[in-house]
Amino acid sequence: MHGADDLPITAYLPNDPYGKSVGAVHRGLEILELFAVEQTPLTVNEISRKLGYPQSSTSVLLHGLHNLGYLLHDRRARTFYPSVRVAFLGLWMHHRLFNESSLLQLMEQLAQATGHVVLLAIQNGLYAQYMHIVSARASRVGLKPGLMRPICRAAVGKVLLSLRDDDEILRIARNANAIDSEIAAPLDLDVLMAEIQACRRTGFAYSREAVTTGSSVVATRLPIDVADAPLAIGIAVHAHEFESSRERMETILREGLRRHFDPAAAATHDRPAGAPPPHGRYAVGKGG
Repeated sequence: MHGADDLPITAYLPNDPYGKSVGAVHRGLEILELFAVEQTPLTVNEISRKLGYPQSSTSVLLHGLHNLGYLLHDRRARTFYPSVRVAFLGLWMHHRLFNESSLLQLMEQLAQATGHVVLLAIQNGLYAQYMHIVSARASRVGLKPGLMRPICRAAVGKVLLSLRDDDEILRIARNANAIDSEIAAPLDLDVLMAEIQACRRTGFAYSREAVTTGSSVVATRLPIDVADAPLAIGIAVHAHEFESSRERMETILREGLRRHFDPAAAATHDRPAGAPPPHGRYAVGKGG
């Protein structure tokens, strides 16, 4: 006879404590992230195909999320869609971070102003991880929240690195070279440090097809922190448009941030990117 621990990881276990079903938790979060990208009701088959999960286990997991109240289920259309419970999961953090200002609204405004994709990133070890992505067009060019990008190669990564001291940047870069040795040419540390110095001076960093073929990014820092961790925001443009549009992207980012945040927060954006993190109503500490 099998006990609860012998059940498949996709089984619906309403009393299962947090942290037990790691595989199911991972897939459940990917499903919610998929809805954030697609922004439309999806069937079991569509979710199974887009995420590469077996159809049977996808169905079990979706119905489990529905039973827990995280998804709505339209039996007639056979589709699922996030419920308001999902929105409330992070609502407390949104109010604590942004008060009346909406970071999502800022990203949507930047996307509409540029006609391109806007990326929000945070450091995760040797990578810059996309926290949210907004596109001005229906196509999201394969991007999705949660994607990891090499921190020393991505524009948003260089912005985040510019806030660290030189010795730590070099240590990170050497570790990245060791890890990436079989899949990419080694980073030129002198070139990287020159880019970091330029970012500290101007507030902007760039990547020119360094991560994704055909895509270049202009990035800068947001004047807010999350639990003492800085955020970087970038605009992805077609590589062939980079030189002609770079200054325009910088202006849109600079003025967009200045308009969006209050004067005190906007003033912090004018300081060199290597200055200490801001502290104020938009800077959120670990304790509250």
